[in-house]
Amino acid sequence: MIAEFLRQEYAHHARYGPRIDECLRAESVSASIVVSPNLGDPVENADRRRVFACYRGYGAGGHSYMTDFPDSGVVWSWVALSPDELLDSVYIRFAYWTELSQGTRAPRVAADRIRSGDFAGSDLYQFYVELAARLRSGLSVPPVILVSADDGKTRIILEGHTRVTAFALAPEAIPEETHVILGASPDIAKWDEY
Repeated sequence: MIAEFLRQEYAHHARYGPRIDECLRAESVSASIVVSPNLGDPVENADRRRVFACYRGYGAGGHSYMTDFPDSGVVWSWVALSPDELLDSVYIRFAYWTELSQGTRAPRVAADRIRSGDFAGSDLYQFYVELAARLRSGLSVPPVILVSADDGKTRIILEGHTRVTAFALAPEAIPEETHVILGASPDIAKWDEY
């Protein structure tokens, strides 16, 4: 999960890269551990975990969106979801996503608001509409990372909020089976963003 999360966010360098670069420098490691991770190398895995702690607070204490996320005991696996299952996943409990979805944390509600023109003329509106159009044209996107405290019945988006929102705008572009990374543990229910 850590390698995939960092790789996906680093790919959007203009938005996330500068902060990840700061953490790479702080930990004295190369960006190669993010862009081409070797999961079989325990030293590299430890380096990546430290970078992730710096970047998102994972297992590090302090105040960040992942500081109270369980740093052990989560079982990570690949699962295939139907389009409805993907769109039934909900946003993290974060002000931006809660506001976009009118308090529901539901990507479909956010998509309805975007479609209705609530954000027309804004960069936000244009961004989501363009990404949805690119998905309809066959754009391939990285897997979404979800978490669950109840064996997958309730799925919270850990990474991939923007992609799921765009899929909610273009549900016809969702494959019959979408492969996602799912982390499961009852301890996830204690996470503030759950």
